[in-house]
Amino acid sequence: MFKNELEIDVFRCIRTLIAKIWFIAIITVLFFIIGLGLTLDVGRDKYTSVATVYAAADGSYTDASNAVTVMNAYLDVATSYKVSQRAALLLGRNDIDAQDVRKALTAASSAKSGGSSVTNFMTNSATIITLYATTDDPELSREMADAAAESYIIEMSNILKSDAVKSLDNAERGELSHNAEIEAWKKRITFMLIGFALSCLIVVSCEVFDRKVRTVREATIRGQIPVIGVIPDYKE
Repeated sequence: MFKNELEIDVFRCIRTLIAKIWFIAIITVLFFIIGLGLTLDVGRDKYTSVATVYAAADGSYTDASNAVTVMNAYLDVATSYKVSQRAALLLGRNDIDAQDVRKALTAASSAKSGGSSVTNFMTNSATIITLYATTDDPELSREMADAAAESYIIEMSNILKSDAVKSLDNAERGELSHNAEIEAWKKRITFMLIGFALSCLIVVSCEVFDRKVRTVREATIRGQIPVIGVIPDYKE
C-alpha cells in the first residue's frame, strides 16, 4: 500500500496566493479596520523633562563618599512614595498628588557595575542621578522633574545628615517623547500586517493539506507507480 507523502510545491503555493488575492485583501483590510477601531482614541502626546543631582567630594570627602555609596545602593529612593509625596507638595497643585508624580517619574544612575579600576574609582567618587518626569504637559514635566530633584535632595539630606547631595542641572521644558498619533498608526499597521500574514498562512495551509491529485507525479506517488495511460484534456 502506497502512502502519498506531504510535498510542498512552492510555485503552486505562489499561484494559489495570487489566485486568492481578493481573500487576502479582504482579511488584511478587515484587520486594519479592527486596529483602527481599537485606536480611535490615540491618547495624548507625552513630554519628558530631565533633572540631575550629584554627590561628590565638595567639602568632606567622607560625607561625599558616603552619599555616593547610598545613592548607588538605594536608587529606588528617587522614585519612592515619600519622595513623590514631597514633590507633589512642592508643586502645590491640587490636581497632582503623590501617585501622579510617582507614575511620571523614572530614575537612572551614572554608576556602572564592573569595568576598570578607573571606572570603579569614578563610581565611588561621584555619582549622577538622573530624574525623568513624563507627562502630557511639557511645562508640568519640567516642574515635576525639578520638584522631584529637590525632594530627593531633601530626603538624602535626612538620610545622610549632610548636604553632600546637590542639584546639578535644573529641568528644561519637556521634549516630545511619545507621539500618540504615530504610535496609533504603528498599531494599525501592525494589525494590518497580522491580517495579511494570517490570510496568507490560511491560503497556503489549505493548499498544502489539500489531498487532491493534480499532476502525474502526484498520481504516481513520485514515480513509484507505473503509468498505464494518460487521458488528455478534451476541448471541442
